[in-house]
Amino acid sequence: MGARHDGAHDLVTDGLYLDLRRALRNPADDAAMRYRTGLDADVYAHVLATPGARELIARTAVQLRALADEVPAGRLVRLTVVCRGGKHRAASITELLARELRARGRQVDVDHLHVHLPRVLKPADTSTGASA
Repeated sequence: MGARHDGAHDLVTDGLYLDLRRALRNPADDAAMRYRTGLDADVYAHVLATPGARELIARTAVQLRALADEVPAGRLVRLTVVCRGGKHRAASITELLARELRARGRQVDVDHLHVHLPRVLKPADTSTGASA
């Protein structure tokens, strides 16, 4: 999910919330990846190669499994993964986590809410450099 999309915060539900905006470098900063998504192999590999990405995935998978073990049978455990636009980091990490959990016998459904939307631009710097 992209944190900068209108209404994104209204979509956060119960479960775990993973905000990647500061945790991982943004592939969109690389012009070659800017208009691709985390579902593309090169972007996916770029996110996974970010220092700390594998550890973040492992820790999150442990938390999800622990939560799933505690909820009543039949209840969903939801993980909301966000980055700035929902196209790169969130999409990649979601897919990597799903793969990890499926390998451990868990049923996982993935819904990429914003991966198909246009790229979210950084707000323009409106500072004047003057101090108050």
